[in-house]
Amino acid sequence: MKETKNKKIELLAPAGNIESFKTAINNGADAIYLGLDDFNARNNIENFNITNLHNVVNYAHLFNVKIYLALNVLIKDNEFEKVYALVKQALNSKVDAFIIQDIGLAYFLKQKFPNIELHASTQMGFNNLEGVLFAKKIGFKRVVLARETSLTEIKRIKDNCDIELEYFVQGALCVAYSGNCYLCSLLANSSGNRGKCKQFCRLEYSMENKKCKKEGYLLSTKDFCMLSKLKELYEAGICSFKIEGRARRPAYVAQAVNTYRKAINNNFSFSKNDIIDLKKVFNRGNFSCGYLENDKIIYSKCQNHIGIEIGKVVKFIKGKNFNEIYIETKENLNKNDVLKFFLNNKEIGIIAIKDLQKIKNNLYKITTTNYIENGAEARLIIDYENENKVLNNSRQIKIDITFFAFHGEKAKIILNANTTKIIIESDNVVDCAKTNPLTEEECFVQFSKLGEEFCLNSLTCHLDNAFIVKSQFNNLRRKSLQKLKEKILLEYEKDNFLIKKKVENNSSIELFNTKQQIKNVAIIKDFENFEKIKTKYQMFIYQPQNIDFTQIINIYKKFGNYKIFISFPILVNNTEIEIIKNILKECANWGIYANNYYALTITSAEKTFIGSNMNVFNSYTVKLYSILGFNNIALSIEETDFSSIFNCDTCLYLFTSFYPEYMFFKHCPLKEHFGSSCDKCLYKNDFICRLNNKTFNLIRRKFLQCHFVLKSKTLIKRAFPQGIASIEEPLAPKEC
Repeated sequence: MKETKNKKIELLAPAGNIESFKTAINNGADAIYLGLDDFNARNNIENFNITNLHNVVNYAHLFNVKIYLALNVLIKDNEFEKVYALVKQALNSKVDAFIIQDIGLAYFLKQKFPNIELHASTQMGFNNLEGVLFAKKIGFKRVVLARETSLTEIKRIKDNCDIELEYFVQGALCVAYSGNCYLCSLLANSSGNRGKCKQFCRLEYSMENKKCKKEGYLLSTKDFCMLSKLKELYEAGICSFKIEGRARRPAYVAQAVNTYRKAINNNFSFSKNDIIDLKKVFNRGNFSCGYLENDKIIYSKCQNHIGIEIGKVVKFIKGKNFNEIYIETKENLNKNDVLKFFLNNKEIGIIAIKDLQKIKNNLYKITTTNYIENGAEARLIIDYENENKVLNNSRQIKIDITFFAFHGEKAKIILNANTTKIIIESDNVVDCAKTNPLTEEECFVQFSKLGEEFCLNSLTCHLDNAFIVKSQFNNLRRKSLQKLKEKILLEYEKDNFLIKKKVENNSSIELFNTKQQIKNVAIIKDFENFEKIKTKYQMFIYQPQNIDFTQIINIYKKFGNYKIFISFPILVNNTEIEIIKNILKECANWGIYANNYYALTITSAEKTFIGSNMNVFNSYTVKLYSILGFNNIALSIEETDFSSIFNCDTCLYLFTSFYPEYMFFKHCPLKEHFGSSCDKCLYKNDFICRLNNKTFNLIRRKFLQCHFVLKSKTLIKRAFPQGIASIEEPLAPKEC
């Protein structure tokens, strides 16, 4: 872990399997996050299990590397018993922290294990100070900020809240707000919030209105690379740089960790070759700085790895059994490299090089069965030699050994590894050599066999005509190494567990028993058709397309006596939060419909309606909000079986008739695909997106900044059980 200006910077690496785990350590990771077979957002990969977790954690702790266990999915009531058992075993294995998405799970774990260290997953969507203050109140030690969080807001958070901040610096970028993408869930019953994302965003779409049309991978984002932003992120207050990629190859993990380790160690400096090395192992769209610079984040030509461009196919000869491809390139190609070919921006083939011949400078011949057309662009997507180099890097603990072997006395070994020292003696006294006394050379051979974790730094021998049977020598060496491991792990435990500051247990907070009268709720976009529905519903969620202070105040003067909660965007900045506070101050009888955790800090709990974007999934979440005084709670739109939650003391709401909002975008799709700009905005309400036979409305919601929503054109209707209130969208999209 690099320490700069007295502040430690953690490099946090992904691991989807044992090989990735070890290569992350070998290339310089300070911490590793991983998941088990269940309850993590990458359940379609190999992962780890509770059986091997103990050994994995011990191996990491030998190198002073922390292990964070991802439990970053929404949890059902009937799963808590299993999660509890898993966490208990993980704590016994000395896992350092748990990455949590479900706030009900966070509440549950804090009641069971008050000292547990919890990190708020990026799936929770924390993106401003107000939200992070709520996370700290619940007991989170660290927040993994949403990728949409600006540098200005990161600084504001750090200046006003004593909490650790983690930020993604490399890897895949979600096109929608993390935790609030419901596309796969509602279209295919495969929720990303349950670790089952099918990545529908990587499919081909069309986007159009009457005047223009675009086709391609219109929702497929570039990978992001923050090498150029590390210093700014550090100065803003980030303490942990996180690499995304638990589902990617070990070579990607190795290269990404290696590159960022070098940059951190070199005061955040990097070279053009560092970027190239990253692109070789995985490059979707030639990289972006994501939302920090409001880059174009979409790469619509291809949705997967494109590597680096190296040249073109200058000749293709078709043979009877094998074909010959001639490539002109300045790149050094090698056997086992892999090339991908494009023609007219379309991928046309992949070749793993097995038969390669260099004809002359910059010209190679590849013999293959593949057919690749002349003029095709060649891109290197696996650099075999470079990948082997980073995969073969090793990280071992250096040991200084002093060895005493005097005949008639017990042999003694002193091992020093960094600040850890152990002394161990043999069980038996050393024999006197009759013919071949023990030599320093023999000792060196024996003490060079230190296994995977250790290597010999120095050896000092004190010998006196001693003789030791080889089996006894081996036992003595193994015993000393085992004692050294145990002591290193014990010292790690003392530093990281036994002196941890006790986290306050909130279980003593009084539970509010305020069962509310059932009130059915309508979602409205404006008040033009309000007369049609005002007598049919007891409460209303007002979701304006444009948030205008003066306009809302004027509406309030006319309709202020109705029970109305205003819905504001999921992502807001400091200035917008101040405007929201002023709106609610002027509209004294109205409240806020909470789409993100920041909204829970804006006004009183009685005037706050927990919205469906808060992903309320279980009774522990309901209980936590009840404890905090929130009495109106909308349940998640992803789950329909809430039978275990209904018998509670809070008024619960279920969406029963609505046009789902599948995705929420910070970027501007019209700027990305049609050349729109803020001063010459092309937006009209007639933009649609198509995916196969599905059609969606593209809706812009405007505050000080614009946000876009992918909204269904098809009404979903659900039955709801007795004793629960309904939320309905009574007006069709045209009327909205």
